[in-house]
Amino acid sequence: MAGTIHRFFTNIICGCIYNKDTRKRVRVILNSPMLSDLRFIRQNIKQPIKKIQTFVGYQARNLLISVNNEYIFKFPLRRSNSDELTIREKRIVDTFIPISPIHIPAVDIFEHNNQLVRRYEFIHGVGLRQIPMDIAMKNLDTLAKQIAKFIYTIGTSDPASIRDLKPKRTAKPGYMYGWTQGDICDNFIVDLKTMKIIAFIDWEDCEFRDFSAMFHGDKRSPHRELMLAVKREYDRLYHRTHTHN
Repeated sequence: MAGTIHRFFTNIICGCIYNKDTRKRVRVILNSPMLSDLRFIRQNIKQPIKKIQTFVGYQARNLLISVNNEYIFKFPLRRSNSDELTIREKRIVDTFIPISPIHIPAVDIFEHNNQLVRRYEFIHGVGLRQIPMDIAMKNLDTLAKQIAKFIYTIGTSDPASIRDLKPKRTAKPGYMYGWTQGDICDNFIVDLKTMKIIAFIDWEDCEFRDFSAMFHGDKRSPHRELMLAVKREYDRLYHRTHTHN
């Protein structure tokens, strides 16, 4: 009965919110054990919570809580395999931290309410997609070279520690084929003052696969010109060190 009443009032509140993204975030928060999560966070960081900001992950898979501009906690929602994905992401991140030319925040894992919770370092910067287009275009070469080097380095690597996560252990990296996260524009964090890419975040969906479609991009994307520049730089890096028949 209590659950029915809770859903009823949640639907009323969300029905009054016009913006779709805001409505989704509010619904997730209202249906989440936020007080329990915040108590867990306070005990975890061993300091008062002075500032929080909430985000809803892709397809409402996770609730993310930013705390004091120092940490981001990821609480799983609606996924029976969330613990498996958490362990998988940590394995991938631990593997690529020493390989990547761009900083990758470490993943720390804790147990809360019989589920694994992820904690990340908070990165101060702006997501690549949020950079105004005129600024991105002025710094096209600078950004493209950093992104291409990252994609090339990760894509051509074949770490033994995660070979069991490939579709086939014997699969080898190749041109536009190998390890990739895929969601490029949303996961690069940029320092707008220097235009240096300071981090790459969110490795949950990293896979070993063909990533050529990433360069062509959605025609609706405001950064398609940037991805074309990245492809040119990637081609230069790849063909400089590889020979094709």
